[in-house]
Amino acid sequence: MHSHTERDHFAPPRPPGRLRAIALAVLAHAVLIAALTWGVNWKTSSDDSANDGGESALQAQLWSALPQQAAPRTAPPPPPEVVQPTLPPPPPTEPVRAPPPPPPPPVLPTPAPAPVRQAVPDTREADIAIEREKKRLQKEQQEKERQRQQEREQREREKERKEEERRDRLEQEKKERLQKEKEKEKTQKADKAEREKERKEEERRERLEQEKKERLQKEKEKEKEREKADKAEREKERQEKLEKQKQQAEEKKRQAQEEQRKQEALEKASAKASEARRQEALRRMQGLAGATGDDDATGNAKHSSSPNAGAGGSGTGAGGKGQGSGSGGPSAGYGGKVAAKVKPNIVYPDALTGNPRAEVEVRTAPDGTIVGTRLVQSSGNKAWDEAVVRALQKTETLPRDVDGRVPNPLVIGFRPKD
Repeated sequence: MHSHTERDHFAPPRPPGRLRAIALAVLAHAVLIAALTWGVNWKTSSDDSANDGGESALQAQLWSALPQQAAPRTAPPPPPEVVQPTLPPPPPTEPVRAPPPPPPPPVLPTPAPAPVRQAVPDTREADIAIEREKKRLQKEQQEKERQRQQEREQREREKERKEEERRDRLEQEKKERLQKEKEKEKTQKADKAEREKERKEEERRERLEQEKKERLQKEKEKEKEREKADKAEREKERQEKLEKQKQQAEEKKRQAQEEQRKQEALEKASAKASEARRQEALRRMQGLAGATGDDDATGNAKHSSSPNAGAGGSGTGAGGKGQGSGSGGPSAGYGGKVAAKVKPNIVYPDALTGNPRAEVEVRTAPDGTIVGTRLVQSSGNKAWDEAVVRALQKTETLPRDVDGRVPNPLVIGFRPKD
């Protein structure tokens, strides 16, 4: 549509006053034809003249062509008007058709004048002029026809142009309408796709939330089962530990009882051996006394009972009678010497209440090196018992007694507050 507007805008302007000039030219030619027709006077001779001379007289009047009015000067074309792009150009004004020329008046027969004998004029020039006028009129008629044909073609072209513009406009409107429909459909599809996407996203979030809830529920159930299993396992371990502690306590009690029996048996055997040695010493003393005195003799003697005795023995005898006493073991201050060496190595436990006593049997080599330790009597606090045993093992050697020997075996008792 805009292309046609621009084409019309740049087209050459139509000559102004063309129709008016054509109308004036047609009118002038019509007047000329009427004057020529009216001025030609054909005379024929009467029957008498024809009989006399056999010749006819022809009269013609020649009229010069009327001066035609000059066409007005063509005015300069007006400046092109600015056509609004949204409004279609106004349809061109149909050219005003010139009115058809009036028919020539009928040629009335001229009354025959009185026959006058005249000389016969030469009509060749008149015929030539008439022929020329006919050709000119025919040429003008052809020119008019050609102009009318051009005008018809111009109108057809203008009509086709308008039709083309209309078709272009309709096509453009159709394209715009289709484009709008496509854009609308595209927008609707995009909106639908967006809504579908949001719906799927919402469903996905809900599904993930549900799966998360189910997973958390399963994890809670598994955690409960795990806690239950752990609790059962801990209870089982506690029972096993209690059973083990009970067995250990029974084993310790049995071992303590066994050790006590062994210690009692050892003490009995030691006492029995000491008694046997004492009796043997008494017998030797009695024998010596019997060999050196009579029945009335009396005497006193002082002698070491045995190498293992901690103190000497004394005896008196009169005749064959005698009385004696003896004791063996470490000296009175040996326990303090052992405690002074062992206690710096004791690591006191934190949770310790009361003043429990733990007794440990220590076996040593002749040089005092500790070769074995055994808990004889527990204090009731396992941490304190283990601390005492570790301290003895860390001490490694025991000090010698006043006689230069190390008692073996030796049972030592320890209290945390002694």
